[in-house]
Amino acid sequence: MLIKNKKIIAIVTTLIFILSSMLIANPVWANYGDRNLYWGVRGDDVKNVQRDLTNLGYNTYGIDGVFGANTHDAVVSFQRDNDLPTTGVVASMTKNALNKHMNNQNTVHTTQRGDTLFKIAMQYGTSVDAIMQANSVDPDNIYPGIQIVIPNSSNTSTSNPSRGASRYGEYVDWWSVVDSTWTIGGIATITDLDTGISFQARRYGGGYHADVEPLTAADTEKLRQIYGGQWSWARKAVLVTTNGRTFAGSMNGMPHAQQAIWDNNFNGHFCVHFLNSRTHGTNRVCPNHQAMVRKAAGR
Repeated sequence: MLIKNKKIIAIVTTLIFILSSMLIANPVWANYGDRNLYWGVRGDDVKNVQRDLTNLGYNTYGIDGVFGANTHDAVVSFQRDNDLPTTGVVASMTKNALNKHMNNQNTVHTTQRGDTLFKIAMQYGTSVDAIMQANSVDPDNIYPGIQIVIPNSSNTSTSNPSRGASRYGEYVDWWSVVDSTWTIGGIATITDLDTGISFQARRYGGGYHADVEPLTAADTEKLRQIYGGQWSWARKAVLVTTNGRTFAGSMNGMPHAQQAIWDNNFNGHFCVHFLNSRTHGTNRVCPNHQAMVRKAAGR
């Protein structure tokens, strides 16, 4: 009987060792999924990879769930720095390395009563823009108990958006879609199609189109960079990302009229147009804005 029990114990021990080895060799990826990720694929697993790469300092210039040119470049850079094959494909070895880095380097803030993204950014020495890139969070709905990943300060550089040159914004109607998606008071990420520079903006108002203000002084500086360091009425094709969607739009870069944010170094607001939107002064469709909207939509 004793010999039989010893055999059973030996078998159980062996099985535990085999199962443990299998789990180590083939980890389960709760965040990155079980498929290989590469240029052209889309999904929440891509968004999670983009978020974590950005948090580690490999900026994908957008957390949009689209594996584009800049996401590919970020993956290659990460692989090179970690002595991995520079395939640009996020497979098991790259997921394993990402997982190890994130376990070691993540700083997570659990929101308390009275927290705002601006307050959290000041606490950790980062920016609202960087926090929003690293998290899928509604800045107007911050309640106690939300876990927010705090990105490294090196994650705030700008370049081409991660969607790459072959992807554009949705070409959808202002009146029936955009106006009700990007509501007054809502925050969006605006990306200049030509330079790839992105910044955060809040919709101040507007009925015929969106009247918009840069969220912070840092965002104002990025807007100024898009226009070569000076303000201009020139129309520029932009991608406007808010509430999980990216719209084709057109903006000007001239501060004018009323404002609601007083500490952003921007004296007034600027205008963002979309398909079929109109000017407030004439109630007419502006052909120059519409041309830029088509450009932002890849048409």
